[in-house]
Amino acid sequence: MPFQVGKSITYRLDSTVFVLSGTVEEIHKYQVKHTVLQETDNNNGSKTFVVQRLINNETATGPWLNNGTYQVVLFDNKAEVINDNLRVLALQAPLKQGFSWKGNSQLPSAPYAQLYDMAAGREMNEWDFTYTTSGNENIEGQEYQNVWTVEHHDETLNIPPTPNTSYGSKEVSSERYAKGIGLVYKDFQLYEYQGGNQESGYKPYYTGFGITMWMIAHD
Repeated sequence: MPFQVGKSITYRLDSTVFVLSGTVEEIHKYQVKHTVLQETDNNNGSKTFVVQRLINNETATGPWLNNGTYQVVLFDNKAEVINDNLRVLALQAPLKQGFSWKGNSQLPSAPYAQLYDMAAGREMNEWDFTYTTSGNENIEGQEYQNVWTVEHHDETLNIPPTPNTSYGSKEVSSERYAKGIGLVYKDFQLYEYQGGNQESGYKPYYTGFGITMWMIAHD
């Protein structure tokens, strides 16, 4: 995470949403630019960076609109991301394959319960973050050197559903970081499926969301 004021990274972002009472899945496509606005020093010796998000349409032909801010706190041996009062330990030393840590341990139980009525994600604070792979990678047509993958969670049940599926869920999350750049890829899918009841007139539906994003430019 080589942060400095003025540095920016632009991502393509695919947002999975469920509309019409969860009966229809849509993919909304955007570009999102993350720019470091400010740096402050904490009393504990760490550095805090304020990052602004700007959002545009898929081809960035519209206006760039404010999409909020978040904070990144860099310590000697770890990096924390604070977004909407949710604190995640994104990176942790030592940087070696197989090393694990509880990256979501500071999250409350069911952190998205106020937004989505679902069981998926209730135990996110127990997820084990693990360095799984490292090396050169091609991500969405771009070549990167020294990429480290952090697997957060990978659990899928009855997704995609069949006509006889009564319940399904998907909890999949991972990130990839390239040395000298920072975050270059993110996949976060958190949703569940309810089969409904035809006799009672309840249609099958989904609840939750998904985000897939990859870097397309940086300075």
